[in-house]
Amino acid sequence: MRQQFVPEVIPALIRRHAEDAAFYWLQHDASAYSPRLTLTGLERFSQLLAAHLEGIDIAGDAGWQHSQAALQKWRQTGEAFVCAYAALQNNNASQLDAVTQEVIARPEELLRAVISALAWVAWPQAQPTLAAWSAGSAGSVMQVAALRAAALIGPGAAASLSQSIDHFLGSTNAYVRSAACRAAAAVGQLPTTDTLLRAALQDPDLSVRAEAAIALGKQAYAEGQHHTPFAIKVADVLWHAIVAQVDLHNASSGWYRKQTLRRLNRWVQHLAWLVPLGNPELAALLAFMPVRVALRFAAYHGDPAHLPFVVKQMDDAATARYAGWVWQTITGVDIEAAGMTLPESEPDASPAAITQSQLDADNGMALPDAAKIERYPTTGFQCGKRYLLGQQLSAASLLDVLDVLEHAPQALRSIAVMHLQPSRPEGNLGLRGPVQAQRQLLSTLRAAL
Repeated sequence: MRQQFVPEVIPALIRRHAEDAAFYWLQHDASAYSPRLTLTGLERFSQLLAAHLEGIDIAGDAGWQHSQAALQKWRQTGEAFVCAYAALQNNNASQLDAVTQEVIARPEELLRAVISALAWVAWPQAQPTLAAWSAGSAGSVMQVAALRAAALIGPGAAASLSQSIDHFLGSTNAYVRSAACRAAAAVGQLPTTDTLLRAALQDPDLSVRAEAAIALGKQAYAEGQHHTPFAIKVADVLWHAIVAQVDLHNASSGWYRKQTLRRLNRWVQHLAWLVPLGNPELAALLAFMPVRVALRFAAYHGDPAHLPFVVKQMDDAATARYAGWVWQTITGVDIEAAGMTLPESEPDASPAAITQSQLDADNGMALPDAAKIERYPTTGFQCGKRYLLGQQLSAASLLDVLDVLEHAPQALRSIAVMHLQPSRPEGNLGLRGPVQAQRQLLSTLRAAL
């Protein structure tokens, strides 16, 4: 009887693994601030991504070859993540060199994906690459990748860097200095780092000043010193950086406008926690920022003093749904259950550009009835205090915040992270990593609390 030949690797299957892994990483990465996807929903993406990555890993060199071919063909972030992951898993120097050449050629598009890959692989695979990419010979692009990955991985990662955070804070490259500030905020600092971060508040580069302020602000919160004059000065530095970033955003277009908005949203989230509650100039800042960015600030800041501003934005169809979501995020009042929504109109079948308001509708945000919401009694909320889902945030509410981290949608989990992270040394509470790692850290946090 003729024996049938079964190939060790089926090329079509490996190509499918590479394509699907790129797709699911994009879904996972884009879901960090989803208003409807919970940790359980994110876990589905995480499991599917892990399954396809395992297929590539089992295929060995063949998995790498197909991943590299996909990257060279499409040159997109999803393919860059998969290609970097395969090279890291194979622990192959020549494959990693090929990845770095792609990243160095197009850092603005591919760097984020490679950073994510370093944070996704197991620590034994990440550690030597973190050391190699942070070496003096690696160049500024890969040093940024190593520092940003260390910030994602969190405490303990700094020990694997080839050079100290202090060294990178003194770099002649502004991107490296900025990444070093982010790493310093996440991985712990040497005694001299604090002095260097303070000096970075005067850095000529806007991003370095902002990231230094965020790092020092986190440190002040962790030490219970966030009401000191220096902490207020730090928030002021970040405030002025945001004003400058708004100007840059307004003057940019296309891909660069998206990048300025990504940075602006990140800085605004941190300012919302660093700026003192009741600051009389906040109304002017909210009016100056793009409306959706200002609403984001209000959600993270949590002060009911800004609810009138939020309600006002419900009059504009472009921001109405998001404003309604922000209002119920602060108050904890479900506007649909409370009968404070408008009837939905029939969807327009004509082809049109996808707008942010349409995405709000697709994400399940209800259309608020501004008149009813404006009449809703909110006198029970204390202005000058922080609220999340109607609960005043305090040291005593940490377990409630942890429940948000475990069960609420990603957008609410992001706000909870801002509350918990500065005071928790157990690890990085980021939302971009594998769900299994997030759940393990949540278990550690619950045991600690």
